[in-house]
Amino acid sequence: MDGPKKVAIGCQGGGMHAAFGVGVLTEILKDIRDNKQIELVGLSGTSAGALCALMVWYGLAPKKHGRPGSADDAIESLNDFWEGFVASTGAETALNLLTYGAYWAEEKEIPVLGVNVPILGLNPYGAIYKAFAASLPSLGVRKQYFDLEDMLARACPDFDRIDWRELKTRVLIGASEVVNGFETVFDSDVNRKMQHENKGMQPEDKARYWRQRLPLTLSGVAASGTLPALREAEHIKADGHYWDGLYSQNPPVRQFFDPPVHGAVAGAAHVPDELWIVRINPQQWPEVPKSNKDIQDRQNELMGNLSLNKELDFIMTVNAWNKRYADQQFATDHKDVTVRTIKMEKKTADDLSYSSKFDRSRAFMDDLRKEGRKVARDWLDRWHKGNVGAYPEDAAYRNI
Repeated sequence: MDGPKKVAIGCQGGGMHAAFGVGVLTEILKDIRDNKQIELVGLSGTSAGALCALMVWYGLAPKKHGRPGSADDAIESLNDFWEGFVASTGAETALNLLTYGAYWAEEKEIPVLGVNVPILGLNPYGAIYKAFAASLPSLGVRKQYFDLEDMLARACPDFDRIDWRELKTRVLIGASEVVNGFETVFDSDVNRKMQHENKGMQPEDKARYWRQRLPLTLSGVAASGTLPALREAEHIKADGHYWDGLYSQNPPVRQFFDPPVHGAVAGAAHVPDELWIVRINPQQWPEVPKSNKDIQDRQNELMGNLSLNKELDFIMTVNAWNKRYADQQFATDHKDVTVRTIKMEKKTADDLSYSSKFDRSRAFMDDLRKEGRKVARDWLDRWHKGNVGAYPEDAAYRNI
């Protein structure tokens, strides 16, 4: 290599399956620290992938009158957050068994308390659900275990001290605005522009083509992880009500190629050389799903993959145009971007299910995190030698 590769990393959501991404990101950060051949210019994520992307970004971000941020800080903030995310107390273990068990029973078509209904039929807007949630602290469940906003505030205590102008790594968080149907990205680049021009917290261009780009906030990250069956829509004042980003982008990548909002950049200097996707949802399925369990699992995976693939396929189209118009202005304004996939072992992917995305047990997290580190270490060793594949072929487990 002539110098460090500019790399952006997209982290798919997938509940606790994203613990695999924790392991992958940990090894990438170690490689960045030790080998100096990767310049991490961007992170993106949706749902649990958003939690991964945020915590890496937060550890790297410089703080005013504080630590400048580093790969070691990012490793610590990422892994500490997920250590706190899993069930730690006896009450949390029991609650995890209840919620995960309910999804598992639904998949197996086993009646729970004599009734086979989705997640016991609770509605996060209902009085029973709210009364149950209010009783959890008295039972020994930490507030941050069930309150995503509280968890994020504890994990990012210096968020208000981020030095936006000195950021070297951008982060994009995907969410879905419920009422107007906006595909939404919370973008640290917007914060940089607003701080630079001192115009207050007003986005430059809220809506374009039924999509919007807004300032990065912890509420925006909470919005990205808001499953409608488990949590009320996240209300962000003046901007709308939000659900999980799975319904729009999983994860956002297109915005890495848009002109930056904080100032003009000539040509494609701001565009990454490579885009790495930490794929949690397998692209392929062993066979046609027939049981309720398999149908539900595959539906969720397809929702998480198809929107992403459309954006990645367009990158491939632009690469082809670059070759076709190599002697024209188009090739000056754009550049080839190599897209690569980092994915779990096929057997692991085949053994997981929709219900296991809700298993917040420590043992389950540790197993997936360990596999993520193992897969990433092997992948990085081969990447340094120029011996890894590229999208779309490397997204598959077998030839088609």
